[in-house]
Amino acid sequence: MNIIIFGGFLGAGKTSLILSLASFLIQKNLKEVHQNDQQEVQSPYLQSPYLVIIENEIGETGIDHKILRSGGYEVRELFAGCVCCTLAADLTVMLNEIADTLKPQWVIIECTGLAYPGNIADTLNRYGKHSDPIRIVTVVDAERWEELAEVAPILVEKQVQEADVVLINKIDLADDEVISLVEDRIHSINASAKKIRLSGSGMIPGSVWREITGANGSSEEVTEK
Repeated sequence: MNIIIFGGFLGAGKTSLILSLASFLIQKNLKEVHQNDQQEVQSPYLQSPYLVIIENEIGETGIDHKILRSGGYEVRELFAGCVCCTLAADLTVMLNEIADTLKPQWVIIECTGLAYPGNIADTLNRYGKHSDPIRIVTVVDAERWEELAEVAPILVEKQVQEADVVLINKIDLADDEVISLVEDRIHSINASAKKIRLSGSGMIPGSVWREITGANGSSEEVTEK
């Protein structure tokens, strides 16, 4: 069971990127099924639960999970708390139940904007029923980077520091100089993380998701301009 944790401050664009990744994974699965000629498939949702999305909200209700579920994906929600602290046990129980009953190949966890993804990964690595490495993807807002880094420096820095991949989103809303400064700052915080520029408002190249899911085995940097 492959697990990808999406972190990033509120408004960075996590949900739209998760929808794009989910679509990529489902379509990839469909192609594999057809190539192997295992069965006839009319819809990607017949392969459910190939993919499960867990969505976390601080409040009692959320909007993002409705958007995610409208795509036909298996979605679970955790409300009224953060999965990296107060809901850590609930998330572990939920994930273990998913592993036992649904047995999906992929699980995507969308964290609240206040979460530290590394804390979640540590908890799941200790108590979760999975054997595959957990990937942490942090989404940053190129347009609001300086503002957020000033308002919540520890949170923003730690979210980047814990990431395997940093998606520099909304590059269509910032000029090249600003984007380069953001990229340099991210590199100074986490030199080993893969940095990918993109715009969630447009079509995300499949090469981005292949890089994140390890589908291409490439170590080259992916950039969309």
